[in-house]
Amino acid sequence: MEIIYAALGLFFFYTAYSALKRGAGQGAALAGFWGLYGLHFIAGSAFNDFSNGLIIIGMTFLALCMRSRSLMPAGIEALPLSVTVHAGEDGAKKSMVRLLLPLLVVPLVAVLFVLAAPWMHWHGRPLIDPKRANQIGYVLATLAGLVVAWCRLRPPAGLPFASGSALVCRVGWPLILPQILATLGGVYMAAGVNQQLGALLTIILPAGNELAAVLGYTTGMMLVSALVGNAFAAFPILFGALGLPVLVQSFGLSPAPVAAIGMLCGFSGTLLTPMAVNFNIVPVSLLGLQDRFAVIRAQIPAALFVFSGNTLLLYVLTFFEGHSSP
Repeated sequence: MEIIYAALGLFFFYTAYSALKRGAGQGAALAGFWGLYGLHFIAGSAFNDFSNGLIIIGMTFLALCMRSRSLMPAGIEALPLSVTVHAGEDGAKKSMVRLLLPLLVVPLVAVLFVLAAPWMHWHGRPLIDPKRANQIGYVLATLAGLVVAWCRLRPPAGLPFASGSALVCRVGWPLILPQILATLGGVYMAAGVNQQLGALLTIILPAGNELAAVLGYTTGMMLVSALVGNAFAAFPILFGALGLPVLVQSFGLSPAPVAAIGMLCGFSGTLLTPMAVNFNIVPVSLLGLQDRFAVIRAQIPAALFVFSGNTLLLYVLTFFEGHSSP
């Protein structure tokens, strides 16, 4: 993984250089932000917590400078549009399969790698760390998709890197929100939020009521995910407060469906909130839509359908597991 992190750091260094080169003075904040982010990937493990904290504070300050679109360098602003036109002329007019194939390669290679990883050994030792198999598989799958896209579309040699760098600059600081928000779950767990919430819900919800427990868990996942903008941050709280002690330990449900269904309910909340900036607000900017909440409005029916269906599914599983005879 260290090699992967170093490669990502070099890409963000290239992005910082491109921003500074195209944007002159206006690109300084952009270049500094992605330069610090690249430094964090390359040397973050060598720094202590205080040094890494200073890097995050510096990125936060630069993100405030990037808040206005007037700070976006003109060359970077225009480049993604030219990339889109090139892709459309070279791919979409010939065959939709040429554009869809790289996207299909990514999940296929990722799944095959994860399934094959336990069998990869050399002299009795595993070649792949089982704890990192998913991450490594996804990175390799993404590279495989890039190679397939390159072979099918035949873009200029530097276009994937230039377009990727330009898109990163155009999205800006919201691009790193998933990484930041995912750490909130650990922070909340360390602060004991799940224990306090569990004690509160135990008082509010009627004891032994399966429907109340399921609704408390799934609704809590949706609401907390909408509040913090990320289901990964909400999951440790609700799973620790209701999922594990009530649905798993009290009602005897298997942890796997409780965790999976809870995450799906959390994703429903992510579809409904502007706090999920990278999912719901950034696309509005990239597509040039006038309504800031256009993406959220379009997702409301699907989000409520997914939430209702998974709540019903979890209740059915809980009811039958809890009342099944031995």
